[in-house]
Amino acid sequence: MHRLFVLACLLSVAVAMTTHGHGHHHTGPTHHPINEAFSFHYDAHSHTMAVKTHRHCYLYALSSAEQTSVHSSTGLHSIEKTMIDLIDAHGNHVAVSTSDLTAMGHGLAHFCDKLSALRIN
Repeated sequence: MHRLFVLACLLSVAVAMTTHGHGHHHTGPTHHPINEAFSFHYDAHSHTMAVKTHRHCYLYALSSAEQTSVHSSTGLHSIEKTMIDLIDAHGNHVAVSTSDLTAMGHGLAHFCDKLSALRIN
């Protein structure tokens, strides 16, 4: 049920974030379609939230306060926004090996599958 809700939210965000260019010529910045898709997964065992994009799987370790708030929709959305902001900031993302990812949790390893995993906090 939770996954269905998250999927519905992601689809609505993806549709809302899509822009289309105009057919006329202008001197300002050009508009290109934006195609972003995010899939989130919370691993309660390791208290890690993961988000998949087309190319990477980003890992975010929840603080003790976030470990509680992740169970409410407001808290969950706040954590998801924080993660997207950290990804967009292109900060110091640290690579996580497949063996370390598996040690964190088989659910995380399965969710990230063959994507390169990066810790964002």
